[in-house]
Amino acid sequence: MARTLADDMFLLENQLPLFILADLFDLAKREMHSNLLYEGLSMSKLTFDLWELMAEVLLIEDKLFEEHFPEAEHFLDLIRLCLQPSELGNQNGKLETLSVPTITELHQAGVKFKLGSSNHLFDIRFKNGTLEIPQCTIVDETEFLIANLQDLELLNGRSKNVIHYVVIMNYLVNSPKDVEVLAHKGIIENGLPDSEDVSTLFQKLQKEADIDSDNFYYSGLIEDLKAYCKSPWHNWKATLKQNYFNTPWASISVIAAVVLLILTVIQTVFSIINK
Repeated sequence: MARTLADDMFLLENQLPLFILADLFDLAKREMHSNLLYEGLSMSKLTFDLWELMAEVLLIEDKLFEEHFPEAEHFLDLIRLCLQPSELGNQNGKLETLSVPTITELHQAGVKFKLGSSNHLFDIRFKNGTLEIPQCTIVDETEFLIANLQDLELLNGRSKNVIHYVVIMNYLVNSPKDVEVLAHKGIIENGLPDSEDVSTLFQKLQKEADIDSDNFYYSGLIEDLKAYCKSPWHNWKATLKQNYFNTPWASISVIAAVVLLILTVIQTVFSIINK
């Protein structure tokens, strides 16, 4: 019943002002002061306990619930506030074209993938040829929750961080193969039946996304990724590594071939000199 209740509390149409619920809870706590069940409890702690699983999925720490609870308008707004990215993350900017290389294309260009160390879900960063993505856990409730958060952002006209995250992830994980690459790196924790369900989920969510190209959170990241992929040097290195140095035996074979070629050239030079 608690799981069903938590799901209902995510619905945008079910939101009630938090200050009313907090006052009712405090009133109940005073009336039941002899009941040990209320000892040490607060409305924010009760909320976190109810949503603990979803908080883990969204990388939300319990201290964030305590921090943002007083300013949140309702439960869904509380989640939105807890998901605000860190100041060290990306910065909104103008997006020239919304064309993002997929994970497979980035891999072919030599980009490395790393599980992000940030505890903010939206802090996707690219530096020195490595794309860092915080862990993305996909479960049955993910689509339901993200869709309601997107609706909230569209209605309140404030931050669009959830919408921007959905857009960038939809382009990065455009196919099951993209999902599998990130799953292998521990970046995507897939609780759905297969990889295709994950890419399909982001495609469905992205259809509801409405972005302003003049104020897109990942604009700088996208431009950096496209510039890296366009570099002939990066593509040449990636091709060499993936096609000729992908296994120890392949590396030995290439080295042996190069040594043989050098020795052949040297022998030819000496033969010409001796003549």
